[in-house]
Amino acid sequence: MKVKVNSSYSEWFETKTGVRQGDPLSALLFGVVLDSLFTNLEIRGNITTRLKQICAYADDIVIIGRTKQILFDIFCKLKHEALNAGLRVNNNKTKYLHCTRKTFQPTYIGTGEEKSEQVNSFKYLGIMVNTANFIEEEIKERIAAGNRAYHVHKKLFTSKLISQNVKLQF
Repeated sequence: MKVKVNSSYSEWFETKTGVRQGDPLSALLFGVVLDSLFTNLEIRGNITTRLKQICAYADDIVIIGRTKQILFDIFCKLKHEALNAGLRVNNNKTKYLHCTRKTFQPTYIGTGEEKSEQVNSFKYLGIMVNTANFIEEEIKERIAAGNRAYHVHKKLFTSKLISQNVKLQF
């Protein structure tokens, strides 16, 4: 490998390690690789006409399919494309949520040796998603988080050294 600085090149040198998690360049490269993976999956149409969709933020990915077979197919394609790019899907973190009005009966969805557990709720980007689409659990969690934040900073709110305007900003 060589490094170019202005118009001159360095001597050749060998690299023994690649980009690591936490390196400034790793997030950018990961985003570029994921974008190419999703492009290769060829998901076309808009939200009303698609049978499958992918929502992704960093390494949190949700695959939405209207049927179990479509979900299974897109997951297998994503897993295959990821392997071709040098990435692997963490099967311990992979879960399956089936939204239906019928009663919840846990099952597994599998791709060969690995099986993904069916759950009745999961957290995506800090928000609880569940099969019944109830928001009460999410509201309770947010109230509890607000209470925790208040009690951590309680001394600031009760201090007479801080003006009320500053307290309101907190």
